[in-house]
Parts: sequence; C-alpha cells; structure tokens
Amino acid sequence: MTQDREVELESQKALIEVALGRRTADLHIVNGKLVNVYSGEILEGHDISVRGRRIAYVGHLPNAVNSGAEVIDAEGAYLVPGYIDAHAHVDFFANPLSLTPHLLTSGTTSLMADPHEAVGALGLRGLEMLIEMTRGLPLKFYFSVPVATPPLPQLEGEPILSVAQVESCLARPETRAISEVTPWVRLISGDEDLLSKFALAQRYGQRIEGHTTGASNRKLAALAAAGLTSCHEAIDAREARERLRLGLYVMLRHGSIRRDLEALAELLTGEGPADAHRVMLTPDWMDPPAILERGYMDGLVTMAIQQGVPALTAIQMATLNPATYLGLDTQIGGIAPGRRADILLVDRLERPVPRLVIADGEIVARDGHPTLDAPVMPPGALEIEWLPHRKLPRALDVGDFDVASPIASGEVTVPAIAVVDKTITRRQDLTLRVEDGQIRLPPHQDVLKAALLNTELPGFMVAFVVGFGAKVGGLASSLAHEPHRPLVIGCQEKDMVVALQRMRELGGGVVVAHEGELLAEIPLPIGGLMSVDSLEELTAQIGSMNGILRQLGSSLESPVFTVGFLTFSTLPWVRLTPKGVWDVKERRIIWPASEDRLSGGPGADAFLH
Repeated sequence: MTQDREVELESQKALIEVALGRRTADLHIVNGKLVNVYSGEILEGHDISVRGRRIAYVGHLPNAVNSGAEVIDAEGAYLVPGYIDAHAHVDFFANPLSLTPHLLTSGTTSLMADPHEAVGALGLRGLEMLIEMTRGLPLKFYFSVPVATPPLPQLEGEPILSVAQVESCLARPETRAISEVTPWVRLISGDEDLLSKFALAQRYGQRIEGHTTGASNRKLAALAAAGLTSCHEAIDAREARERLRLGLYVMLRHGSIRRDLEALAELLTGEGPADAHRVMLTPDWMDPPAILERGYMDGLVTMAIQQGVPALTAIQMATLNPATYLGLDTQIGGIAPGRRADILLVDRLERPVPRLVIADGEIVARDGHPTLDAPVMPPGALEIEWLPHRKLPRALDVGDFDVASPIASGEVTVPAIAVVDKTITRRQDLTLRVEDGQIRLPPHQDVLKAALLNTELPGFMVAFVVGFGAKVGGLASSLAHEPHRPLVIGCQEKDMVVALQRMRELGGGVVVAHEGELLAEIPLPIGGLMSVDSLEELTAQIGSMNGILRQLGSSLESPVFTVGFLTFSTLPWVRLTPKGVWDVKERRIIWPASEDRLSGGPGADAFLH
C-alpha cells in the first residue's frame, strides 16, 4: 500500500469516528442556519464538525463547546457552501496568485479555468505553468483543455496541441473538460481534428464546453449531437431556454465581457420558469477593477436574487449545479459529510456576501479581508519561453507599417475594422488618399493603422481601424486574443515602433507611445500575458492607461481591453488575422483583396442561420 493511500484511509477512518462522536474534530461551527442545497431547505440550529480538510458531521452538537476543538459561533448566520465558478479565465492581465486572495474573500473556493491564452501563447508549457502555480492553494483550481487554439488554422497557424497532447492533458486529475470551442462552424463542417479530440474527452468522461454565439436551433442541435455539453453565450432568456431544451447545461454570464444577467434571469423568473438544476452563474471573465469594486461570485449570486431568482436557487446555481456539472459533487458544492470543508458565513441571505470564508477547513478570509499570506510565484513563471510565432523581428522600422496601393496617387477604397463597442466590430469601407504608391491616414479623422505580426511574410499584416476614438501615436500589446502575436495600432509609425520596442523590453505587456514619449505601460512579464503585480497595482495601471486613451479621444468603456479583441477571429463581425482582415460571416479575407473563401469552408450563411 502506498503512503498516499495509507494517509487517505486514515483520513476516512478519522471522519467516521468524528461523525460517531468517538474522536475530537478539529473545528466546530455552531449556532448556524444551514443552507442545504441538496434538499432545498434552510435548517435552523445546525452545527458542523470538520476534521482536516473535510466535513465529518452536520447536525446538532450539544457538547461541541466542551470538546476541545476550535469552535466558531455562527451567531445565527447562514452556512452556505463555497461558491464555484465553472467557467473562469485567470491567465490574462491578472495572474492566478494575485486573484486568489480576492476570489476567496468573495466566497469563491473552487473554479475551473480555461487556459485558452496560456496554451495559445505558450503551448503545453502554459498549462503546466498554471497547474504548478495553483497547486496546493485553498482556492481549488481545475482546468479545461484548449483544443481549438488557434480557432482558424488556415489563417492563424497549426493547432497548438496535438491529439496526443490533448489526451495527455485529459488524463490529468486537474482537468475536467475541453475548453470552449469558439470556431463551432468547424464542427458543423465535420472537422476531424476537433471531433477526434471530442472523442477523447468522452472516453475520459469529461465535459465539452461550447461557445455557440449566433447558432440557430438547427445548428445548436448539430453541436449538441457533436458532443457539446454546455454554453455560456446566451444573451437572453429565449436563447438560454433553447440551449437548455437541447440538453446543454447553461451558464448565465455577467462579467466584464458581457453583462446580460438582467435579461437571462427571466429564464427562471418569467412566465413558465425553467427548472434550474442545469443552470449556473459565471462572470466568464472579470477584470481587476471590477473584482475590487464588485466582488466575484458573491456579486453574481446577489444580482440574481435582486432580479427575482429565489435565494436558495441562486445559491444552488453557484454551488451544487457547477459541482455536478464538473463531476465533483461528491467533493464540493454542498455542506455534507465527506465534502471538502468550504463554508461561508453569511448574515443576509438576500445578499450572500460572506463575512467569514472557510476553505479546506481553514479560515481564509474574515470581514472582507484575506487572512492567509499571499501565495509565492514559482520562479520559472517569469522565464517561460514564448512560442516562435510570437517573437518580434530583431529590427523594427517605420517602413514595416507601410501599406502599398495598386495606384501611385489618387484615392482608393478599402475595407476597415470599425469598432462598435467593447467586443463587437463591423466592416466599414474607407476612401483614403494615396501618395507615392502608399495609402495614407487622414490626419483629422478617427482612422488608425493596426499591425499584427506575421512571421510568414515576414513582417506585419497592416490594416485600418476606425472607431477607436483615440488618435494615439502607437499602442502595442502582447495580449492579442487567438493569434497571440504582437499587435500595434496607431497613427504615427515612429510611435508604433517605440511602443513595440518597449513592449519587448518589458517581456510583454501593453504600452502607449505618443509624439515620441512613453505615456503608460502595463507590464505582463509572465508569458506576455499576466502581470506579477497585485490586483490593486494592476487596476491602477489599467486605469491610468484607459485615462490617457480617453484624453486622446476614446469614448470606449475599456480601450485597453478592446485592442486585444481586434484579433478575436470568431466574434462578430470583422477581425484582424495574420493573413488579413477576416469577414466572420462571409468566411473570407476581405483585405488584402480576395474573393476566394477558404477551401472546404461552409457558405456565407454558416455563422448566423
């Protein structure tokens, strides 16, 4: 018998003996009102006994105070299971270790993270880094495995993870799912690479996360048939119900990418409310300023209650339901014997923000403040190698951003990426001046160049952006979603070079240069994706940069965030890729000019009909 198995058996025996009253517990919580997410009851005068990391007993303990164990008097507070986020992103801007104290304080004791950015930018080593970084923390991290990174191999490069690598990841105890499949159009076209990876997930009994933006009912049915098990992309109650009826788990999203809970809550509060057992809450992603201001899962549960969802149902949607979805309901998600001792003390059920947070049997937060020391960053995290396609050329020159015209002088009309809001774009045709065979930017209009590193050229793929608002000289970022290649936008080529050079010096990040000066920077030295700073410091950096961009004319909610999404090739409607401007609905490159769709691609109606 191995030493680990011996320890496990001894722990089980200790739990049994504590439950029978034959052995002393490590911790008793007394005088609480138990929120029982299994039976749907609130049970008065219930106590909890904890041994090690697990709950041994739930019920009445008349002699707990005299047992010699540590005793917490709940003083009539509600005893709520630790919250679970089943679809988190923890690998861009903030790092998991800086997030941990704040998420624990909010009552979030478990999550499944989609390492989409880390794997897309760093390969398998990115996932391994995140697992090492989060091992042994009181906040339990599980992971999904990206299988569609990048989403469009014809445009963005070969798949980062091979079928064999995906299988090795799915065999790990830390993984619970295949991460969200953004290019669902590939599935309805019978993409063999994706389907073979789906077969592996099913063989290992793991979930397959969907990202079914814009799919019609017929295509949703096809995607469910392909193996998808969930979706977090519904934006109203009708779409959420449609997915639920097809057997998908539905995640109601409300965070920094989209805020739709007011409309989505009607699924449970409107006429003919749906059964909530396969419904969950998730922020999807919440930026550092929002976490500091509004909390995390506790804020979502509170808002759901404010929208009319019964309090116990809202709590189930953030505890038992995600635990069941992840196949972890025998471990987490409720307060019962044998479960991990993740327990929140909440004074008001209509606003279940915890005043005390217990994770794995230890007090980790009290009165809104963490009680544990900050986790230590593994030294290798700052040394992880970037994948070759992300590395800037040794020499950068203003000529890298020239855009040649088919005519020597006059005017040409070109398709541009028009920013609609924080995440959505559309096509807008621009008529621009040509001098000496080069297309010039109009000096007094809201038009910028956007250049994405394209190592196949070599050099940059340069296109045009309107609607950003800020006539910034140069804004460079190593955080460009999906292709993960360095990106720079601006109206002054010299400033674009300066911003890129400074970004490289930082080891990755976001940099603003204007009229020859470096005005702001957000260093992201962990793989060019994540900061090493605290959430408070990072929030200040993001706020400072957004403030400068607003002074330069941007009216966007978060210009820093929007820049990184210009390359998100599966979101509506027009995106910058290494091979040009991609029309998502038409599925073709529209700049540089081309009328040819990708071979084997579906028709123009695939995205929305």
